[in-house]
Amino acid sequence: MSHHDVKNYGGADDAAAAFVWNTPKKAVNPYTDPAEVAPVSALSNLIALYASDNEQEQLRREAMSDEVWERYFFNESRDPVQREMEQDRLISHAKMAREQQRFNPDLVILADVNAMPSHISKPLLERIKYFHSLGRAKAYSRYLRETIRPCLERLERVRASQVSASFRFMASHDGLEGLLVLPEMNQDQVKRLSTLVAAHMSMCLDAACGELFADEDVTPEEIRRSWERVAAEAMRLDVIPPAFEQLRRKKYRRNPVPYELIPGSLARMLCADWWYRKLWQMRCEWREEQLRAVCLVNKKASPYVSYEAVIHKREQRRKSLEFFRSHELTNEQGDTLDMEDVVNASSSNPAHRRNEMMACVKGLELIAEMRGECAVFYTITCPSRFHATLNNGRPNPKWTSATVRQSSDYLVNMFAAFRKAMHKAGLRWYGVRVAEPHHDGTVHWHLLCFMRKKERRAITALLRKFAIREDREELGNNTGPRFKSELINPRKGTPTSYIAKYISKNIDGRGLANEISKETGRSLRDNAEHVNAWASLHRVQQFRFFGIPGRQAYRELAFAGRPGRATAGR
Repeated sequence: MSHHDVKNYGGADDAAAAFVWNTPKKAVNPYTDPAEVAPVSALSNLIALYASDNEQEQLRREAMSDEVWERYFFNESRDPVQREMEQDRLISHAKMAREQQRFNPDLVILADVNAMPSHISKPLLERIKYFHSLGRAKAYSRYLRETIRPCLERLERVRASQVSASFRFMASHDGLEGLLVLPEMNQDQVKRLSTLVAAHMSMCLDAACGELFADEDVTPEEIRRSWERVAAEAMRLDVIPPAFEQLRRKKYRRNPVPYELIPGSLARMLCADWWYRKLWQMRCEWREEQLRAVCLVNKKASPYVSYEAVIHKREQRRKSLEFFRSHELTNEQGDTLDMEDVVNASSSNPAHRRNEMMACVKGLELIAEMRGECAVFYTITCPSRFHATLNNGRPNPKWTSATVRQSSDYLVNMFAAFRKAMHKAGLRWYGVRVAEPHHDGTVHWHLLCFMRKKERRAITALLRKFAIREDREELGNNTGPRFKSELINPRKGTPTSYIAKYISKNIDGRGLANEISKETGRSLRDNAEHVNAWASLHRVQQFRFFGIPGRQAYRELAFAGRPGRATAGR
């Protein structure tokens, strides 16, 4: 084929130009072509307004700078002395700003830690020293700013919540200044302070008697009003006076006032030993909450409770055992028994306490089998605002300075509201609940409940509703972190076997030496000492049966049947 034929049939050039996307483009010449106008839109209008505002702001700043320049340097009528003073002030401010830029904020954090009491500063400085020894400057600075600084801020909030306005007023009296530093005191200092508080209460009683008792004919109501004066002073220290509910003024009172309780109540409020027990309990609780605030109570440091509280509980138990071993009990017939044997034979013995709990749970299981009822295991946890520390040992930003006691009260109030709604709906159940601490000391519950099979779904749904109704938005669709339920399958294990582990690890850890806690990574038997110290310090009731008669009836029957069992054993 010739060149002419190729041209007639079309060649590669014609094929390349046959499509729109492949056509040659026109050359761009900014000198000859007019500029394209962008289409008007809402975005273009905003951009134009923004540019106009920036231009006006720039003009305003230039005018202000010209005015300042004219005022300070070209104003001949200005007072030269005042002008020099103003210039010195500006220079000092500039120097201060320069120093602040050069300043290291880590030094401020270290200074704040050193200014804290020894029970706070000593463990924190040990941790800071460890991070400093790693030789990683950035990690060390980040630890100070992201962990230590929030801990100190949380500590200030906890201190402010502990000391109320009325408490500060009591501390303003002569000799009672130590109330403001109560968590920093030792036992001897608290004893001296309790003596001063008892003396202050005695002075208040004398003043009340002098004002109210005008003559020798004193009525019981006047004596009660004098008791009110002393009780009001005790309430300023956040201490509830003895028999307060029975003796306080009520608008509608069904029963007569028990005036016979006034002497005993006054005797306690004037007793230094009584005040020592109250102030020492307050001191230990406040101190523990301060340690929780600075992240010294968690699985990375000391699980459930601080080492200081564990050591104190261990020493208290040692002193009690020495007292029991050095004393004897004698009855009216002259029979003598060692006090240690009597104590070990009572329910205060951990082994007897555990056996009694297991016997009661086994009895509930047998009753449920006879009645054809099912068993369900529940776990209820507090909202995140009660948890002081995260699982990694860092401060929880959602924590609201809530105490361990407040977390326990939250669960108690929630459970009371649920039981009220359950009884109103005609539902019935019975069982046992176990209160356990999280690694940071926050309370959570495990419940073993027996109920009718047809009511299981209704009870579970109602309990879930009450367990997650507060701070519901933080859960989303997953309610597992706050509420879990599990129907116990007899093929996998009995209800008693489900709860046996929780009972043992919260009493003495018997049979759990080889079991490792998933939360703390330590042996459950070793954790039992921490759990007992935690329950004793925060006054948390670990075990509670509900829906059945009290355990005192079981104890009386067991005691009555003891001679028969002894005779049968022979």
